[in-house]
Amino acid sequence: MIVGLLISVLLLAVMMFGYISEQKNKKKLLRRIMVVENASKNTEKIFNAILQNIHAFVLYIDKDFQVVFTNYYAITGDTQTDKAIRVGDLLKCSNTSSFSNECGASEFCKKCSIKNKIKEAFNTKQNFTDLETSLNVKDANGNFSECYVYISGEYLQNDGKDFMVVTVHDITRLKVIENELQKAREKAEKADRFKSEFLANMSHEIRTPLNAIVGFSELLAVAEQDEERSEYLEIIRLNNDLLQQLVADILDISKIEAGTLEFTYSEVDVNQIILDLGQYFQLKSEEQNTQINILIEVPEIHNTLYSDRNRLMQVLSNFMTNALKFTEKGNVTIGYKNCDKNLHFYVRDTGKGIAPNKLELIFKRFVRLDTQKVGAGLGLAICEKIVHRLGGEIGVDSIEGEGSTFWFTIPVDEKESL
Repeated sequence: MIVGLLISVLLLAVMMFGYISEQKNKKKLLRRIMVVENASKNTEKIFNAILQNIHAFVLYIDKDFQVVFTNYYAITGDTQTDKAIRVGDLLKCSNTSSFSNECGASEFCKKCSIKNKIKEAFNTKQNFTDLETSLNVKDANGNFSECYVYISGEYLQNDGKDFMVVTVHDITRLKVIENELQKAREKAEKADRFKSEFLANMSHEIRTPLNAIVGFSELLAVAEQDEERSEYLEIIRLNNDLLQQLVADILDISKIEAGTLEFTYSEVDVNQIILDLGQYFQLKSEEQNTQINILIEVPEIHNTLYSDRNRLMQVLSNFMTNALKFTEKGNVTIGYKNCDKNLHFYVRDTGKGIAPNKLELIFKRFVRLDTQKVGAGLGLAICEKIVHRLGGEIGVDSIEGEGSTFWFTIPVDEKESL
């Protein structure tokens, strides 16, 4: 009986020891499971943090272009739906949004470089990198805009099925910067070419009157007859005027390029400007014994304009000088009229006119329609810049053989817009 009791106690002790050992093992196992779960959670947090901050969309897709997993919603904040979605639907491709609302169903999808590249990668079971292309994507306001992207694909298999990890990098901002840099480079190269052309033209234009002044000054020193001296003096005076005008034009062009051309605004009596210029060129025409009548056309009411008086007179004087230069006989009319909220200035002549194919070149630099006439071809280019700075528009209407009308407009409320 005692032996039986001892055996029972021993068996109970063994069972208790086994139970205690089993509980310890369970606790160890639970601790291990918790460690693994915590590690898994930390890994998931790190993984999600990476996906949210890599500045690229990651798409885990199957062979049918269905998106199984993506970080798109975490990055953009868009609401994720339970509906199966394809690559084009997710990226809001314009073909999907505008036509069938299903990626791959539109006729345009056959030419989609992204779709064809991914399809090729699945068929060949190979990866691809840095496919550079563009997408027309739909924004939150329903508008479409062009978006440039780099796309790479990593092929893999899972449970015997084909999948691919596709990364989409938005490089639109980089493309914009690249285009701006390209434009800046082209502008710099253009400025360099202009500088070379400008120096070449100016060296030639300045040398012509300068040589005339030097040459006839030497002849003047040895001339014996008064009539001969008067002729040489007149030639020297004309070339001196031309040289002064060239220097003035060069300075104006340089200031325009540097953005330092000065403008002084004040109240301007427009009628008085037209009358003064008309009288001045009438006297000049009479001194040159031309067969040209100077006509003046102004409204009866005096108009006052808040502008730069000297710059207005510079433009009108240039128009008048050209009109007299290219008109042998007839009339040259200077005037202005009220036109909506603008004052419309014009100089009209009955000269030789301008050929239709030359009209679009008339305000370009160094354009000379008649090489027999003096001038560097800078005056009208300067006039265009001045008028634009004054807030107006400039143009020319002409019929070859009948005459031309050069005009420009200045807003009458320019003072309010300064």
